[in-house]
Amino acid sequence: MIEITSDAAVKFKTEISKDKNKGSKLRIAVMKKDDNNFHYALGFDDNITDNDKTFNVKDVEIVMSNASLDMCAGMTVDYVELEKNQFNFIFLNPKDPNYVEPKD
Repeated sequence: MIEITSDAAVKFKTEISKDKNKGSKLRIAVMKKDDNNFHYALGFDDNITDNDKTFNVKDVEIVMSNASLDMCAGMTVDYVELEKNQFNFIFLNPKDPNYVEPKD
């Protein structure tokens, strides 16, 4: 399973409430590329297949493929200000070969 922070949940809920995204779930995907890095993607999707798992985290309906879910077990998605007034989603994934545990 994955977790999302409260800040990420607020942002996701805001985007899901927009007319163009109503009825969709948040899709989180990860792929391991030839460079041995994990590459992450977020989007809204209403096309759920037999190869997907859906679950609810902090009142956000999330869908992930089984392959992505396996690579992301234990991951946390956060929404942070990386530079002044520049907010981005970050993926804290212990299974990512380049993962560095955050310092307190």
